[in-house]
Amino acid sequence: MFQDENNHKKYFADIKTVFSLEYKDSPGTCNPDFHVHKQYEILYCMSNNMFCETDKSREKVNADTLMLFSSVDLHQFGTQVPGSDNRRYVLYFDPNYMDNFSSNSVNLLACFLFRPFELGHILPLKPDEAVKVKALLDRILEMQDKSDEECYGKELRLQLLLAELLLEINDIYRHYHNISSTGYAGNYRFVYEIINYIHENYADELSLDSISQRFYKNKYSLCEIFKKVSGTTPNQYIINCRVQKAKELLLNGASVERACAESGFNNLSHFSRIFKSKVGQSPKQYQKDQRNKPIRRE
Repeated sequence: MFQDENNHKKYFADIKTVFSLEYKDSPGTCNPDFHVHKQYEILYCMSNNMFCETDKSREKVNADTLMLFSSVDLHQFGTQVPGSDNRRYVLYFDPNYMDNFSSNSVNLLACFLFRPFELGHILPLKPDEAVKVKALLDRILEMQDKSDEECYGKELRLQLLLAELLLEINDIYRHYHNISSTGYAGNYRFVYEIINYIHENYADELSLDSISQRFYKNKYSLCEIFKKVSGTTPNQYIINCRVQKAKELLLNGASVERACAESGFNNLSHFSRIFKSKVGQSPKQYQKDQRNKPIRRE
C-alpha cells in the first residue's frame, strides 16, 4: 500500500470556511502541487505568463482569465518564470452555500458542472467583462472586511454579491462557449440537479434506471435531455466522476482496492479496465508515476 500522510496533505487542500475571498500578490509559484478541495474555486488571474494544469492538460494563462474548479477538479496553478508577478483573487465557496439562488432556467453552478468541451475550466475575459468581475470581487472584499455591527445583514449581503458574481460569470461563460438554451431552457435546472445528485452519490449504486426513478422521468427521455444539455450520457458522466474521484484517492495514498470501492466501482477488474481506458494507465501505474513525478517549481 502507498500510505503517506504528507501525500494526503500534498493533494488535498482542507479549507474550513463555507465562503472566503482573498486578493493575493506573491511572486513565484503559489501552489505547484496538484490538489483538490470540497469547496468550489474561482481564481481570477491578473498576471501574464502563468500556467494552469489539470491531470489532463497544461495551459498557459494570461491576465484577466478566470479559472473555475469544482470539487472533482485536480489542478495546480503558478508562474512559468521563477519569481515573476503572481497577482490573483482566490474565492472559495461551498456549493450548498448557494442552494437557494438558482431558478428553473438558471443554475449558478452551471459553469462548474457543464463541461461538454475541452478546457471548460478556463475562461478568458474581455476588457469590459474583466472590469465587471473585478468590481464585484472588490465589493465582496470590502463587505467581507466589515464587522456585523458595521453592516446589517452582512452574511446575506455577501451571499447576494456572490450570486451576482456567479450570474455574471455564467453569462460570460455561456457567450464564450456559444451555449444556447433555445428549445430546452427549462431542462438546464433539471440536468444540473441530476449532475449535483451524481456528485453527491457517485459512490452508491447509480444507474440510469435508479436516476430516472429518483427524478420521476422516463429513462429514455432523461438520457436524451441530459445528453442534449451536457454533451454526454448520464452513465458516462457517472463513470467520469468516479474516475476523477479514484484519481484523488490514489494520489492521497489509497490502495487500488480502496480507490475502487470508495469511488463507486465495486468490481476491481472492471475498475482497472475503465480507469485504463480513460487515463491510459492502470490505477497502480498512475499512482506510482504521480508519486515519483518531480514537483515543478517554475
